[in-house]
Amino acid sequence: MRTWLAGLFTKGRRRTTEGTVPESRAEITPEERAVLLVGILDDPTAREDEKSDAAMDLEFFTGPLVESGLIRIIRAEDFTSVLAQQCAESLGGIWARTGRVDLAFMTELRGQAKNEVFAVLGDRAPHLLPPGAL
Repeated sequence: MRTWLAGLFTKGRRRTTEGTVPESRAEITPEERAVLLVGILDDPTAREDEKSDAAMDLEFFTGPLVESGLIRIIRAEDFTSVLAQQCAESLGGIWARTGRVDLAFMTELRGQAKNEVFAVLGDRAPHLLPPGAL
């Protein structure tokens, strides 16, 4: 997995005669960054702080890969862990920003993850909450 992720950093960039990439600090596209962040969440060898940072950073990305990755982790963490709460907060932020929610998953939410999503939506986009949620 790490080899594949490392390949994203050098993909399409010129190499020197030594085989190194001179733009090693070159920016990657938002899509590549989102893939890397979801990859960190899915990486069993990633440290807890790395997963936490990735979960929080994903709020600023959009797309099915990002949302499905956050949902997968929330479910895997049984809606209760700190990581599930951080993923839920990011998911709520994405939903508030895009103006749409995944109704099927919203009905599945429970515990602290539900509290996080509902708190974010209540602050930023209360019109997206189900009737009577406030």
